[in-house]
Amino acid sequence: MQRKLDYDETTQIGSLTKKIKTSNIIMDQTKLNNNNNNNNTSISLNTKQSLHTFVMNTDKHSKNNALKLAILSQLPTQSSSSVFPSRKRRYRKSQEVYNVNTLIPCSTTQSNGEIRKKSDLSCVVCRAVAHGYNFDAISCESCKAFFRRNALFNTDRLKCRRDGTCEITHETRRRCKSCRLKKCFAVGMRKEWILTEEEKLHKKHRIEENRRLRASNTNYHISSKDSMRTHDLNLQNDFLDKIEKSSLKSKSYDQCNNIINNVVIAYHDRIKLDLTGYGWSYPLARKITGLYQIINAKNTTALHLISFYKSLHDFDILSESDKINLIKNNLRYIFFFNASLKYDPVHDVYHDENTNDKPLYGVHICEAYGIDHYVRCTKIIRALHSIVQIDKRIMQVALVIFLFSKGLSITTNSNEPSINNYKQIFHIQNKYAKHLWLFIEKTYGYIRAVHIFSTLISKCLLIQELICDTQHEVYEELDRYQVSSYLQSIIQTA
Repeated sequence: MQRKLDYDETTQIGSLTKKIKTSNIIMDQTKLNNNNNNNNTSISLNTKQSLHTFVMNTDKHSKNNALKLAILSQLPTQSSSSVFPSRKRRYRKSQEVYNVNTLIPCSTTQSNGEIRKKSDLSCVVCRAVAHGYNFDAISCESCKAFFRRNALFNTDRLKCRRDGTCEITHETRRRCKSCRLKKCFAVGMRKEWILTEEEKLHKKHRIEENRRLRASNTNYHISSKDSMRTHDLNLQNDFLDKIEKSSLKSKSYDQCNNIINNVVIAYHDRIKLDLTGYGWSYPLARKITGLYQIINAKNTTALHLISFYKSLHDFDILSESDKINLIKNNLRYIFFFNASLKYDPVHDVYHDENTNDKPLYGVHICEAYGIDHYVRCTKIIRALHSIVQIDKRIMQVALVIFLFSKGLSITTNSNEPSINNYKQIFHIQNKYAKHLWLFIEKTYGYIRAVHIFSTLISKCLLIQELICDTQHEVYEELDRYQVSSYLQSIIQTA
């Protein structure tokens, strides 16, 4: 059964549409008549003119209703295609493309200040919708890619089967590559703007660098509120970090001070040991007599130092064999560092304060050991005394560091007794060296800490050299049975 179409050929409007429009016209006319009666206003319509012209003396509401009637009166003159538009995209003709692309300014901003839409552009090659300039011409993505692929090759390899008269449109652009490429050149596309592989790689790197710069700039150009908030959070985090670091440093520095104070107290308590003083007969009648008295005087210093080391917990926990070996191997080198604590460079005299020991003058050392030994020894002592003048505590801790040294006497005794627990002794020495460095750096600065440690190490090497050069010559003249047992054990290691 065929369905009957209720369609008016004269007005070209269907029945449903016609009913809707007729009812709207009747309603608008009724409203218009009512308004005219209420306002006692007459409206004269000129039938010779179209419904676009109205002479109305009514209010604004009546004028709007009349305008609706005028619009509805023109609806029958439109085609049905305007009511039901086709979904197929319409591509502009060549003249339209020329009018749009030449009359519209190249800028994305129109003369009235409004932003021009990209959909207003059309490809000058195939008339399709374009989105911008490619190779110095307005073109679509398809023609852009086509030109990049084929522009750098010889154009003679492309042949047209219609003698170069093909019309290039959106529908026909794929049919003839030759005519399409010629049109690309004709509209002004430039093949020299096509990037080589090297240029592409350089551009890629430049884009990545710009992206990183933009990302970094974005972090700096955030909103003021977020910036303040972030700044406050950073300040708070920095403050907390500083507090935490300060707390850790404070704890470490407190621990450092405790260790150093324990060393200082132990060093001062060493003189409480009841020892028989050893003096010198003045003047020294013979060189050997002076040498005996100086060697025996060192016995007093050795006993004081041993008493000092025994009061330290780190020394007390070692095995007896390790204690004896450390004393035998290192004590004769420690004498020089300890002598710097008692030295008076103005009068060239050695004297331990708060003791009854008689002073020892530099001239006595010169008479006993010779002028060369005296000069070298005094130069070392004066350099070490410069550290004592800064802070006595530094040298007192250095006495502990050099005690826990392995191989200090290697230059004078290749058969140095072995240490049973070398790793433990190494950790003890490292602990004192670390805390001494922290103490000096915190109190006197980094540069001063470097200078002090360099002086201690360099002078220790000179002391090793001095003892190595003079010990055999000096000790061969001694009667070892007239020397104290402590010093005998030290001499025998040489």
